[in-house]
Amino acid sequence: MIANSGNAKIKNFTKSRYFAMLPSFQNEKTKKLTSIILTLTAVVLFGIFAINPTVSTILKLKKELADKKSVEKNLQEKIKNLSVLQERYAEIQADIPYILDAMPDKSQVALLMAQIQSIARDTNIDISNLQNLAVELFNQNIGGETQHVSYSFSVSGIGSLQHIITFISDLVSMQRIVSVDTFSIDQTADTGGALRFNLQGSAFYKP
Repeated sequence: MIANSGNAKIKNFTKSRYFAMLPSFQNEKTKKLTSIILTLTAVVLFGIFAINPTVSTILKLKKELADKKSVEKNLQEKIKNLSVLQERYAEIQADIPYILDAMPDKSQVALLMAQIQSIARDTNIDISNLQNLAVELFNQNIGGETQHVSYSFSVSGIGSLQHIITFISDLVSMQRIVSVDTFSIDQTADTGGALRFNLQGSAFYKP
């Protein structure tokens, strides 16, 4: 009797309008759940595709920024070095003509001969022979660059011992770099008591 009563209640419930609505509720719940899952999936996928280029761009910009900072640092260092060089150049600018006179970029043979004659005249030396010997005595090459070359010259003259000493002193003290390689002096009857000397030297220049 009790069983029949329970079966009857179940039968009545299945026929009721509430039971008829259950599949509809289930379908609606499934649709919403499916919609939420699809939405989340789309957000994740779009997020990956959207964020990935952004991250790559950020990394690229950071690298470019680091490179530019390095370049800027190098430029600042170069500017600083140029500023220091400019200051050093200003300090020696007045001495540059003297340096160029001491080691010219050409042989300037004619000028040297004229300078020797001028020194001889100022020191009362009578020059009997003056010539340049077009022989390269020295050519130092370091790292493929010629440091300096030289040619020789010879001077023969007559004068007193003091005048000869003064002549040689003025010669090696002139602005142009020259050296005395050989020197000889003697006294002969035809000099009238004066001394005769022979000198061979070298003059340097940097091509």
